[in-house]
Amino acid sequence: MRCVIVFCALLLSCDAQLAEVKPELNVTLHKGLSERIGNFSIELLYHTTLAQDKVSNLIISPITVWTVLAVLAEGASDSTLTQITTALRITPALKEAARREYQEIYKWLQVKTNTVELQRLNAMFMDVSNDLQKDFVDVAKEYDTHVIPANFSDSNTTTAAINSLVSSVTHGRIPMLVDSSSIENSKLVLTSVLYFKGQWTAPFNASYTTKQPFYDSSGNQIGEVNMMYRRHNYPFANIKTLQAKVLEIPYGKDNRLSMLIMLPNPGVSLNNMFYNFGNESLDTIFNELKISAEQYSDDEVDCLLPRFKIETSLELTDALKKMGIIDLFDERKARLPLMAYLPTHVSRIIHKAEIEVTEEGTVASAATAAFLGNRIGALKFEANKPFCYLIVEKVTNSITFGGFYHTPSLF
Repeated sequence: MRCVIVFCALLLSCDAQLAEVKPELNVTLHKGLSERIGNFSIELLYHTTLAQDKVSNLIISPITVWTVLAVLAEGASDSTLTQITTALRITPALKEAARREYQEIYKWLQVKTNTVELQRLNAMFMDVSNDLQKDFVDVAKEYDTHVIPANFSDSNTTTAAINSLVSSVTHGRIPMLVDSSSIENSKLVLTSVLYFKGQWTAPFNASYTTKQPFYDSSGNQIGEVNMMYRRHNYPFANIKTLQAKVLEIPYGKDNRLSMLIMLPNPGVSLNNMFYNFGNESLDTIFNELKISAEQYSDDEVDCLLPRFKIETSLELTDALKKMGIIDLFDERKARLPLMAYLPTHVSRIIHKAEIEVTEEGTVASAATAAFLGNRIGALKFEANKPFCYLIVEKVTNSITFGGFYHTPSLF
């Protein structure tokens, strides 16, 4: 049986910019498939952090994982198809409609301005001896995924080609996604790459960054961080059903992408807060932030946010099994007859990501919000304990990147 290995590579980084424009956004793309991808994203983040051997910082791009699974679903049948589509929140009989909706979403995931860059690439490296079904290749193109011939008997050349492509898309920040040993016995490698570089609309002043303590959820000091500071009229809200404060930090000039930082209320664990998030929608959160901004437009927030860098290289197999995708990874049970002429299964799904959060901008960052009670003067929002962060493309409400900051370090 031939095996497929799936790789996802992500990179976020940012620089500074002050100008800001906030046009009204069209929310027609927030429902339907976009909302279902959002639900998948939240569940994936939840199970990925639970699957880690120890509590550690995390960065992941859920939409790249959704995309490669959607492509695999086009080649699947029987229980393999049912398990994948159930996790993806799509109906097997309506895959064509899902592809059309995806194309509308995906075109917004490419941005290149002088303040924000969002680039993506999906590719299948196929061994020259392995025949894929023509219909599968054609359908994969509808997910903007293209076939690149490769000679897997020459693993060094093939890994060099894969790594060169990933390095090009991520501007050299992820120079090595695979090595020759990682593609042994494979005839097909699926890759999904996402690169984000954004400038804060209102950057932090580096001269105000100081060393500060960082605590666990119980209030015990567990280390120190370089804490950035900025006073600004950030949108923020205390969302009771989430049991957390939420702060929005915008990127660039056109209000297309923002970072949401979710800080659990006192006595609420990060896992419990994120579990609550599964019962909320991004539209609800952004609406709460909008109401707050309108009611308290003149209020400023003293935002204190750690400067940090996170690099992760994850095998997502266990997390996806928790989400019900089991047969895909089983050589005996996997059914991918619409993908290749020979029996095929997926051996691993590997996800590599890197994020930097600095005064000028960030890839993933954190902060939190304040209560919506009567307020006098600037509020203090201090992300000095574990928090969750999401980078959201607001036209489609797509969670492009997300993760958790648990473990402090002096970056």
